[in-house]
Amino acid sequence: MDAATSERVISFFDSYARAAASGDAETISAAYFSPYIETAPSGVESFEIDANYRRAVEVKAEAMRHLGLVLSAAEVVATTPLAPNHLLVDVEWRLAFEPPGKTRTEKKFRISYVVRQQNGRLKILLALSHEDEEQALKELDLT
Repeated sequence: MDAATSERVISFFDSYARAAASGDAETISAAYFSPYIETAPSGVESFEIDANYRRAVEVKAEAMRHLGLVLSAAEVVATTPLAPNHLLVDVEWRLAFEPPGKTRTEKKFRISYVVRQQNGRLKILLALSHEDEEQALKELDLT
């Protein structure tokens, strides 16, 4: 894989992480192909990118802020070509929370993405979570 593609992938996920932290539904929605698939140990879902999806992103962002989210960072750990115009991107996410009256807590987790690359643009086709996000947040005892 060439350096330009590697840099584009890193930039893509950096932008995505900033959008996730701020609740920028337009940037998050633009990162995905419609429909796309999310899968985790707890199940599989397919999502259409539409007004309902954008609203759900905003609601989730508000819930995360309510839990005290102060940092959302993505580190691209590995990028592997899968087929022409398709990449497997392993990302380690780091979330930090500072709920009122509680100590700062951080959680790291990994998501593997199948990303389509076309005309210099990237779109997520599949997001494969290596752990259950809801369970991981419960373990942090943020509520």
